[in-house]
Amino acid sequence: MTELSRQEQAARRALEDIRFLIETGSEGSGDGEGAETGLDGRQIIDLLTGNFNKLDKNGDGISRDELTTALMYPQSFHADEYEMLKLVAKYFDTIINMVDDEPGEELRITRADVEVLGQFLVHSGMSLAELHRWCSMEQTVEDSVGPPPMTWE
Repeated sequence: MTELSRQEQAARRALEDIRFLIETGSEGSGDGEGAETGLDGRQIIDLLTGNFNKLDKNGDGISRDELTTALMYPQSFHADEYEMLKLVAKYFDTIINMVDDEPGEELRITRADVEVLGQFLVHSGMSLAELHRWCSMEQTVEDSVGPPPMTWE
C-alpha cells in the first residue's frame, strides 16, 4: 500500500467520523443507536470506565479537549474503544449533564456522570440516542413551562 493510499484511507475515515459526530439526534438517523454502533450499554460503560484514567490526563474529569485529543489518535485504542470514544464525543453534552456535580456550568465527564449514565444504559436498557432524545424533550418542556399568562379584565 502506497503512502498516498494510506493517507486517502485515513482522510476517508476521518470524514466518516466527522459525519457521524455531526448527525446527533437527526430525525432520519434510524431508530436510535442500533444504526450507530454494535456496542450495548454495558460495553459502553465498561469501556468508558476502563479508559477513564487514560482519557482524564489531569484528574479533573474528561474535558471536551481531552476527548478530542484521544479521537485524533485512533491507533492508541482498540476498535471498540474508539467506537465508544466517538459515541461519547457525539453525546458529550448529554453525558456531562447526568449529574450536577460541578460548580457553575458542566464542562467535564466525571465519574459520577459515568455512574448515572450506567444506570440509564445498563439498568434501564436505554441507548445513548434514546437518552439524548429524552433529555432534550425534558429540556424543551422545562423551557416552555412558566407562570400562567396574566389576564386583564
